[in-house]
Amino acid sequence: MKEFRIGKMVLTRDLMLFMVASALLGVTTAVESSSFANRLLEDLNFTITQRTLLEIPRELPGLLVVFFAGALAFLGDVRTAAVANIIGGVGLLAFGLVPSGYWPVVFTMVLYSTGQHLYMPIQGALAMSFAKGDNIGRRLGEIQGINTAAMIVTAATLYLLYRFLNIPFVVSFSIGAAAMLMAGVAFLFMSPSHTAPRKQRFIYRKKFKLYYVLSIINGARKQITITFVPWLLITVYNQPVSTITMLFFIVSALNVFFRPWLGGLIDRKGERFVLTLEAGLLLVACCGFAFAKLLFPESVALMVVCGCYIIDNLFAGAGMARTTYVRRMTDDPSEVSATLSLGISLDHVISMSMPAFAGILWSSNVGTGYVYVFAGGLVISLLNMLLANRIRIGSQLPRP
Repeated sequence: MKEFRIGKMVLTRDLMLFMVASALLGVTTAVESSSFANRLLEDLNFTITQRTLLEIPRELPGLLVVFFAGALAFLGDVRTAAVANIIGGVGLLAFGLVPSGYWPVVFTMVLYSTGQHLYMPIQGALAMSFAKGDNIGRRLGEIQGINTAAMIVTAATLYLLYRFLNIPFVVSFSIGAAAMLMAGVAFLFMSPSHTAPRKQRFIYRKKFKLYYVLSIINGARKQITITFVPWLLITVYNQPVSTITMLFFIVSALNVFFRPWLGGLIDRKGERFVLTLEAGLLLVACCGFAFAKLLFPESVALMVVCGCYIIDNLFAGAGMARTTYVRRMTDDPSEVSATLSLGISLDHVISMSMPAFAGILWSSNVGTGYVYVFAGGLVISLLNMLLANRIRIGSQLPRP
């Protein structure tokens, strides 16, 4: 296999291509994370109810990912990654072009989400396949650091384009779509047998039961970050797209160093420590989201919420610990991507239903509905903390 030398680093051709694909997908993530909520509100005039109901079809591919991944198991992880990103790129381009209408938006987002969710479990399995020894957390962190570096450049560029050129959203989403399509092409050039082939299309193992439960809880946790915090900043604090983009830029800049450090922390301290820490910090962040405006002047409250947004997004990377937990719990690498796929499907059992319920709660309590939503986040954080504290690996496993 051809190798490349960059300074003291020796990279295989497949690892180089994977890094390129990860960087391209960082561009896509930056576009979606900084612009999605604003396009729905400013371009398409979505209400909070429509926004939250959109999460049901948007997250449906995540619920079904275990079946999609099983059906495409014959392709192997690398070729499935190519298919996933090409499908997702077409969907994101269509979302940027669709002029109006709830159902056209639903169709384009389902297409994008199908590709996005199909790739999620493969990303972790591929990254860990390039790790040596026990440094799987560090390798995940390094790959995510590359992904994040691309987010920084994209977020900074988008901020300048929005602030000074007032570009339409179709331009930014076209950029994100093109990057995702190119990532799909990069996977086509990777060795198709790089990861261990699946022995079974669908896998359920009793030893992973805690991982499955943690995945379900994460489905609720991630909606706080993805759906409700941007909507809080836009509708309660009246912030424009440039503010969301700047916050995303700050998070991305920190993550270039934070993600590799967090991956190393997983290797040093273990999955239990990192996931418990994540839950504790999310609890603090939810307090800020819920009560900042009630406790402080609005300018101070906005700074508190922005700080909590940064903390929340930084520790969203603790999801690496769930991935490494699966890898460390098995002696059979062929189980990894199938197990992660089931975890993502279980994650979406909650993430599909929670936004609709929370959106109704938000809209039915005019002015203070968001407080109840983030107070619910406090409960989620406490439950997540209790469950994470039960993680045991290897010699730490409790006796039967």
